[in-house]
Amino acid sequence: MTADAQGNDIAAVAVPVTGNIGIAPFGTAFPTPSEGAAPDLVLDPEYKKLGLVKVDGGPQWAWEPDGNPLEFWQDAYSIPSGLSNVTLVTTAAQTDNFVRSIVSGRTPDANGFLIVDGGGHSTQYVLFTEEIFKNGAIRRRVAPNAQVQSVAEDQSTRGEVLGYQLTFKINRSPDLSNGHFGEWLLPADGGGGS
Repeated sequence: MTADAQGNDIAAVAVPVTGNIGIAPFGTAFPTPSEGAAPDLVLDPEYKKLGLVKVDGGPQWAWEPDGNPLEFWQDAYSIPSGLSNVTLVTTAAQTDNFVRSIVSGRTPDANGFLIVDGGGHSTQYVLFTEEIFKNGAIRRRVAPNAQVQSVAEDQSTRGEVLGYQLTFKINRSPDLSNGHFGEWLLPADGGGGS
């Protein structure tokens, strides 16, 4: 379907129905632009899926400039500072050793025991998200340099899913020309996108 006379295209509305989040060790290869555009993409085995996420805990990306723009003596001339805050927030629904290792930056021992430092950890990751929309379109994003910025565990409430809200700080990556993340949009007709 194409846009109507008012320029509106209801078929282009993104309504997420499913998807996944893959996390790999820093430095793991990520798909090239052409590989990521393939409908049957298979990620490197180093990517582990975060597993189930809460119904309201799908990937939420945010980015905004930080700092005041650099202004010039000539009126109306300025450029962005180049500083920015880019994050990905998601809420993991599984309480398993993989989620626990992301939260703590450590691997549980043979007894399932690990030590959590509330001050955080400096482990870096590669993040890959895939969202599949009701109209059949697929959006994929990759961030080659991410770190856990904060964790908020849900209150333990009887009869409800205990989630772990993970906020990842997305850093610039030389692998993306010093950008923060790359994005693909595969249209609903199954064709490749970029």
